[in-house]
Order: sequence, then C-alpha cells, then structure tokens
Amino acid sequence: MTMALMCLMAASGNAQVYGGDTWVQLPTRDLYDSQTMSMAMQHADMAARQRARREAKWDQYSDMAYDSYSDRQWNAVIRYVGLALETGFYNSDMYYMRGYAYEKLGYFKEAKKDYRKAKKYGNEQAVYALKALKERMKKK
Repeated sequence: MTMALMCLMAASGNAQVYGGDTWVQLPTRDLYDSQTMSMAMQHADMAARQRARREAKWDQYSDMAYDSYSDRQWNAVIRYVGLALETGFYNSDMYYMRGYAYEKLGYFKEAKKDYRKAKKYGNEQAVYALKALKERMKKK
C-alpha cells in the first residue's frame, strides 16, 4: 500500500505547473464538423469535374492534332497541339508532331525547341529528328 502511495506521489510531482509555463487555447471548433467536411467534399468534387473537363479537352484536341498530322495540315497541327498542351496534360508525341510541323513550315528554332522537349519526355523519333535538323541548320 505504501508503495502504491509513493508511486502516486511521484507521478503527481511530475505534473506540476511552473511559473514559466504558458497556457495554450486549444481550438474549440471541431475540425471535422459537418459543414467543414461538406465544403471539403464540394471542393474535391469541383476539382474532379474540372480535371475531367480538361482531360476531355485534351482527348479532343490531341485527336484533332493526330488527324491534322495525318492529313499534313501543318498549321492545324501547331494550333491543336498548342490547345491540347494548354490543358496541362502532355505526351512526347505532341511535342514531336508540333516540332515536325514547325520544321515543315520552315520555323526551325521552334522545331528545335519542340524536338528537345519530345526527346526529354522519351520520344525516340525526336532524337533523330533533332540531329537531322541541326545538320540542316548548319548547311544554311
């Protein structure tokens, strides 16, 4: 019994408040109340809808870019690739196609930039196209 009493006294001695201690007000509002959770869910839902819209635009513009590339409509390729990239999505093929379109239209600096980006993102064709473009630019 005395041993238990001594343990209690030792534990209570460690919990004393000293003059230098400060008191901190804990937040009284529950961080997980229904209004806050509802707002968070609405925000997440809105972000998901925006992403879905951007992804749909990406699909639309990238398909139009591929079709224009197949039809050799170089100005349309440049326009649709630019619109597709504005959605925030990208792939190396988009940069390669736009670089190729720029090269076909004689805009070699722009083509070089896009080939470099395509190469950076792993497009093998861009590696060879960039070498060929550099050689072509040296000859001029």
